Amino acid sequence: MTASTAGPTPPASRQRKGTSTNATADGPAGPVVKGALVGVILVALNMRSSTAGVGSVLPDVTADLHWSEALASGLVVLPLLCFAALSPLAPAISRKLGMHRTVMAALAVLTVGILLRSVPGSVWIWAGTVLLGAGIAVLNVVTPVLVKRDFPHRAAVVTAAYSAVQGGTAAVATVAVAFIIGIDGGLWRAALASSVVFALAGLAYWLFLALRTSTREDHLAQPAPSNHPAPSPWRKRLAWQIAAFMSMQSTVFYVMITWLPSIEQQHGIPAVQAGLHQSLLQAATLVATVLGALLLRRGPDQRAIVVVATCVMTTGIVGLLVHPALAGLWACCVGAGGGLTLVTALSLFAMRTRTMAETGAVSAMGQSIGYLVAAAGPVLLGSLHDATGDWTGVLLILLGLLALQTLAGLRAAKPGHIWN
Repeated sequence: MTASTAGPTPPASRQRKGTSTNATADGPAGPVVKGALVGVILVALNMRSSTAGVGSVLPDVTADLHWSEALASGLVVLPLLCFAALSPLAPAISRKLGMHRTVMAALAVLTVGILLRSVPGSVWIWAGTVLLGAGIAVLNVVTPVLVKRDFPHRAAVVTAAYSAVQGGTAAVATVAVAFIIGIDGGLWRAALASSVVFALAGLAYWLFLALRTSTREDHLAQPAPSNHPAPSPWRKRLAWQIAAFMSMQSTVFYVMITWLPSIEQQHGIPAVQAGLHQSLLQAATLVATVLGALLLRRGPDQRAIVVVATCVMTTGIVGLLVHPALAGLWACCVGAGGGLTLVTALSLFAMRTRTMAETGAVSAMGQSIGYLVAAAGPVLLGSLHDATGDWTGVLLILLGLLALQTLAGLRAAKPGHIWN
């Protein structure tokens, strides 16, 4: 539908209620959402590709820069801290700049961060890591809002689709990193730089969208105008339950992404094979998120998904404890369960809210808390390994976190809305 046939622009109050008169079956029509799905997919390409292979290079980083494992884990933790710190600011940034320009700016910062991280020198690797974390932090929050805006009747399916793309791209990026360091471990900087191709592709497309969309059109589709503050979820029990589920899911997943290669190498598995197992984890995440698209369409109750996904993750952790020789299989279990819990957590932001403003507020809160908690996981558990010289205690703690994940998930996945 073109601008000439879209009809008059509805008042802001009706937009906030999600009752735009020019909405299609998928969402509001008009120039602002043309190419929306392509744009979301290109954003998804960049939400994990630059961080997915970091765990594979940590042994080479610690050897080359003479870092401890706890310090090296900062390359994983810093982006998570950026997610936690900047997530609450993302809705305000998008209202100020407009959605398209916000995404474009975030991708530009991400691109610079990836390149800067690969420049020789310890200062640059930290600076680049902070910048790429800042870019992804904004993308993490605005993407569920984009989905809620442009696909209000298919939010769960589109969320599963872009989550699947995240998993697939992360698997490709991990394989690329493993291949490069397999040639020569000293090429770890080049391996980390390889993900810039995804950032450049996304930046080019969103620059095109930003240039072809007028400032007025972009701002018409914001979740809440600046003179109408978004509702606060911080005193809502269901919002905290979603945040707790996000916290446990993210912590277990990022600990495994960070330390799985090191856990395997302690059991005598070669570095290249361990890196490929990590790519299997990412690939299993992809398959699970595609399955999640089908499961999430079955109704408003996601409790069965939470139970099954957590049990699969538990199987993977227990397998690493009792039979590490089958690490590839256990990595697939962790990835499959993690993919299901991730897509469920992201879908809950839209499924437990009614308007774009509510979705943005809950997304910012849930991701801020979730990633703040998750940031502590790799560092604290890496320090535990440094102190004990063994990964058994770390894996046992992860089992405890999975129990907490089940409790929080069962409450968050019950049908309902945060603002009833």
